[in-house]
Amino acid sequence: MISLKTNKILPFILISLILFNSISPISGAGLWASPPEFKYNLSSSETVTGQISVRNIGNEDLDVVLEKKRLLKDSSFMVYSDKGIATWITILNNETTFKMSPGESKTIHFKVTAPEKINYLDALGGIIIRGVPTTPQNNTGVKIKQGVELVIKIVVGLPGPIIESLQLLKHKAPVILISFMPGNFVYELRNNGTVSANMTGNIEINGLFNHKIPIQGVVYPEDNYTLLETWEPGFSDVGIYSAKTTINYGRFQQTKTIKTNDTLIVIPIWLIFLIILAVLVWQIRKRDIKSPIRIKIERK
Repeated sequence: MISLKTNKILPFILISLILFNSISPISGAGLWASPPEFKYNLSSSETVTGQISVRNIGNEDLDVVLEKKRLLKDSSFMVYSDKGIATWITILNNETTFKMSPGESKTIHFKVTAPEKINYLDALGGIIIRGVPTTPQNNTGVKIKQGVELVIKIVVGLPGPIIESLQLLKHKAPVILISFMPGNFVYELRNNGTVSANMTGNIEINGLFNHKIPIQGVVYPEDNYTLLETWEPGFSDVGIYSAKTTINYGRFQQTKTIKTNDTLIVIPIWLIFLIILAVLVWQIRKRDIKSPIRIKIERK
């Protein structure tokens, strides 16, 4: 009876956790902020304002620093820039540095002003909130401070010409792979258009067996993007494989395409062991090496 009730309640708990996580604010060790993201549609020279709630949820005093940045994000890392949308964001009331005691809350006010001359539609920026303890975390004489960094995204849609243009600057694919050895497919992309390039697609790896690696990402105008995908051959993969990459992109519908073709050789680990064993046997026979163990059988 208890098991039956548990089976009925468990799906409800899982659904509740999923819904909670989808609306929960950003938080880190010692620092909490809400909301996690802002989205605006602005016209030329239009200004909007917003506010962020920040709270020290740790047990130490924090020195908090705020910065406004343009976000350059890809599948490997995120880079901050002071150009583009970073110049449109203003943190009000000189609230760029302040202290927070444990449990203390604060409201950060900011505004976003679109430029007078707009030549693209999408921009991705954010306010970076960094918190560092004001006192060392141990009493051994070694000063160790573990900071917290939260990124509040600001996504701005603007009027302007729709130009969808994604350029493949260079790409790199593995030449030889061994079983269970991951190989990286790296694509350096640049958005030369005026709208965000939402990417979908896949890498089709065909040989003795066929594999498919999905591709997904988004590149904002004037941004460079490093797309990194990994494939690991299995125990039975062997021989020459072709890797056909198809990247479909567009702001809403992915109607434009970038394609590449690569060839790689997969060497299974068992083949390496067989080659090593064959070489050892050949060397033993060549040198006529006798076994150190002799078995003598006598008949009575």
